[in-house]
Amino acid sequence: MADRVRFVHDEAAGYRHPDPVDVAACLGASWIGGGVVGTIDILARTLRAGGMLLIGEPYWRREPPDQETVAGCHATVRDDFDDLPGLVRRVQAHGWDVVEMVLADQDSWDRYAAAHWLTLRRWLDAHPDDDLAERFRQELTEDPVRHVRHRREYLGWGVFALLRR
Repeated sequence: MADRVRFVHDEAAGYRHPDPVDVAACLGASWIGGGVVGTIDILARTLRAGGMLLIGEPYWRREPPDQETVAGCHATVRDDFDDLPGLVRRVQAHGWDVVEMVLADQDSWDRYAAAHWLTLRRWLDAHPDDDLAERFRQELTEDPVRHVRHRREYLGWGVFALLRR
C-alpha cells in the first residue's frame, strides 16, 4: 500500500492538494475550520467526486450539568459540541451523508487518556529539569481527575465517514 498512500503534513486550513484525493481526513482538529462544518468545507476542496471524508469529532454523551464540566471537556461553552443526534443532523444539513461511524466507548476513552498520562510521566522522568517539566507535572496531576470527573461521563468522540449527497 505504500505506493498508493501519501500523507501530507502542512497547514491544514490553507492547504489545497494539487490533485483530487479519494479520502481526506481530519481527526480531532475541527477547530481548523471553526467547527465541523467549516472543516468539512476545507477537506472537500480537494476531494474527488465520490470521495470520502473522515471526521473525528467530539459530542456530548450526556448534557453537561455546569460550566465546570464544559471546561473539563475542553470546551469553552456548551454549544461548542452537539449531542450525537445533533452532530449527525448538522452534517446532513450541510449536504453530507454519514455512511459509517466508529464511536469511542468509556473503556477506549480510558486507554486513550491513560496513554497520554504514561507518555507525560515518561517524558518527566527523562527531562526533570526541562522548562516544560512544571507545566507537564501539573497536567499529569490534573488531567486524570478531569478525565474521570468530566470527559469519561459527558464527552463522546467518534470518527465519521461522510459522502456528499
